Amino acid sequence: MVEDKVRYHVSPHHDGERVDRVIAFFSGLSRSKVSGLISKRLILRNGIPIRKGSEIVHLNDEISMPNLVGEAVEEIASDESIDFEVVFEDDSVIVVCKPSGLIVHPGSGAANGTLVNGLASQFPDLREIGDPTRLGLVHRLDKGTSGLLVVARTPEALDNLKFQMQERLVHRQYFAIVAGHVESNKGVVDAPLGRDPKNPLKRAVINSGKYARTHYEIDQKYESPFKVSMLNCRLETGRTHQIRVHLAAIGHPVLGDDLYGGRTSFNIENRLALHAQMLTFLHPKTKNLMNFESPLPAELTSMKDIFR
Repeated sequence: MVEDKVRYHVSPHHDGERVDRVIAFFSGLSRSKVSGLISKRLILRNGIPIRKGSEIVHLNDEISMPNLVGEAVEEIASDESIDFEVVFEDDSVIVVCKPSGLIVHPGSGAANGTLVNGLASQFPDLREIGDPTRLGLVHRLDKGTSGLLVVARTPEALDNLKFQMQERLVHRQYFAIVAGHVESNKGVVDAPLGRDPKNPLKRAVINSGKYARTHYEIDQKYESPFKVSMLNCRLETGRTHQIRVHLAAIGHPVLGDDLYGGRTSFNIENRLALHAQMLTFLHPKTKNLMNFESPLPAELTSMKDIFR
């Protein structure tokens, strides 16, 4: 018998988010569908009807709502034309390398043509895993960022990997080319991030934002054709646009990042100079340490060579 209520306890990952976004994430419902349920007072937070989608949720809040089995979303379309590399696969996890320019999952303005559509084609079993629009995705990369992602292949693996993410047991390192010469050879950007009040598409450093830390270390500096630094960045937290916002905040935006002020006139490859190059986690079934490294894609290698 199917329960008539779905209950969700807010995780650290969603602490401080708008309630309508959180509900859409865990239920798979569209934001408009969630808004309709809220307007009918059918969704409760800690036993009290939610009145506005803009309400902010907090860690361990309980959200309960009608179980709309079969109403969540249309089935994700399979698309075998989506180009991505499968780096590793077994019966628990899949590690893929996403090219720059590919959106990770369907959302606002992108119903098809995403990595998830490609995953649905190659791994139909993922349709049974987690959010029906995410198909086992454990984390995301921005459209312009290339590199490594891990996808869970069983509900148990998904729960385990999400736990590892929350406990900061998943290690992610990125390569970035940024404008200017970063002064310190290594450092930490420790600045809270939240939605930019002036632009809903952006994130910003704001006092009321979520805790966020990015570690960086200089790989190389170059003077010509203009000053740049090549960095290795390690995420301690995983907020939206974190590396891009943190580096822009210290005056060194990622090249090609028109959203956060990165120099685009030079960017002959028309992409963000950011690549998720290393990924480490504990295998959810065997508990073995899994290490993956992705070489720089050709377009970043050619961009890098210009400075040599």
